Amino acid sequence: MLQPSSRIICATKSITSVNQKIAFVCILSLALILSGCGRDTTASNLPKYSTPSSKPLPEEYRVLASHLGMEMKSDPVQFRNEREIAEIMAEFQSALLDLREIKSNDKEIMYLTEQVQNVIPVILKRLDNLNSLPKPADARTLFVGSFLDGFFGNFVGGYHRGLDAEAKLNALNVELQSLIASMDKIDAALQLLPKVAGKYSATLSDSTGRIIVDFNESWGNSGANDWLVLQNLGETLEDCTILVQLTGTSGEVRKNVHFLKTWPTDTSMWGRYQGGQKILGRNVEKTTVTNVQELDITIYSPQFATQIYYVYKGEEKDKDVAYLCKDLSFHGTYQPYESGILWDTQRGAQFTLNGVSFLPKCRVNVTFRKGEQSKGWYWNHDSWMKGETKHFSSPKGGLSFEPDNIDLEVSFPHTNYKHKVTLPVNPESKKSIEIKR
Repeated sequence: MLQPSSRIICATKSITSVNQKIAFVCILSLALILSGCGRDTTASNLPKYSTPSSKPLPEEYRVLASHLGMEMKSDPVQFRNEREIAEIMAEFQSALLDLREIKSNDKEIMYLTEQVQNVIPVILKRLDNLNSLPKPADARTLFVGSFLDGFFGNFVGGYHRGLDAEAKLNALNVELQSLIASMDKIDAALQLLPKVAGKYSATLSDSTGRIIVDFNESWGNSGANDWLVLQNLGETLEDCTILVQLTGTSGEVRKNVHFLKTWPTDTSMWGRYQGGQKILGRNVEKTTVTNVQELDITIYSPQFATQIYYVYKGEEKDKDVAYLCKDLSFHGTYQPYESGILWDTQRGAQFTLNGVSFLPKCRVNVTFRKGEQSKGWYWNHDSWMKGETKHFSSPKGGLSFEPDNIDLEVSFPHTNYKHKVTLPVNPESKKSIEIKR
């Protein structure tokens, strides 16, 4: 499939290491997604049944959509992060051969086919050039070489080494810019598939009892991908074009288009949406939005069609975060006031994260209580790793009593979920918090 997802990153990972250090992070735990029961969501005011299309779907559309449509898999582990350039080039060449055979009376099908046909040779040329161009030394090799040149007085050698690396890098960047522009054209053609599919689709109808939707956003930086799961509870569907529009907090919109030749009954299909990578000042291959608020999903097929409006912000996202935090626990230690020679140690607490591998950006509220008295402060943290201990000290003179209990509350951006726990202070030592939870 000539989808933009994963293609440029896979093709250029090994040849842009000088100016792009691509960090691969672990995928969000599949247990999170599997735990979500999803929602039997439907668009309002749609008729109960679809009227099947009276026009047969052209075979040429199947060929075009099969190559253009973004991947959906029945199992998320089937998605691949890295592929060899030769494999990618072979896929483009196969698509080009198939597209050259298309002859259709549908002008829109022919237009899209010609657009893709024209851009594939450019992509193949750029990939070949990127693969064959000499690569600059990596940063470490260049530094060592320049250091040795300088140490032994070879200033001219060091100068030319730098010029050579810059020239090679510039040549690679020229090819990359052209490749990225070509992939934008492929993406533009992909966006037009639903317009064609709609002409050969059944009429829109209610999805209740037929389609289950579940969406899971990446958890901080622990996973680069958002995941969509669509479950077909109805009869087997053929030739499905699926348009998924994601909207973020700032109004940012991304449209992704999938094509399924066959969607069996009682089968879940997974879509992977990526955050993209910064290449030459652009966010390349971004197929999601920041802080997903809602999804508008339209399914076209000759037998059945529907439109589903799915709200992720709020209850659905809160449930996901709650699941991620279900094993969250802390071990705490109270720090009493201690007078010192040079400075005093103020009252406070320290907490060690347990139960989960890490927490992303969060706000931590710590409240010290004794009877009716209470004093609290908050701290913002970019992350918190398992086994890491963080210290929470009151300001000088801010806490004048020895607490009996300490309330710990952890919250996260863009969700109402809060993890709350009260930890009692040992009344004898005034230091050890006995309960771990």
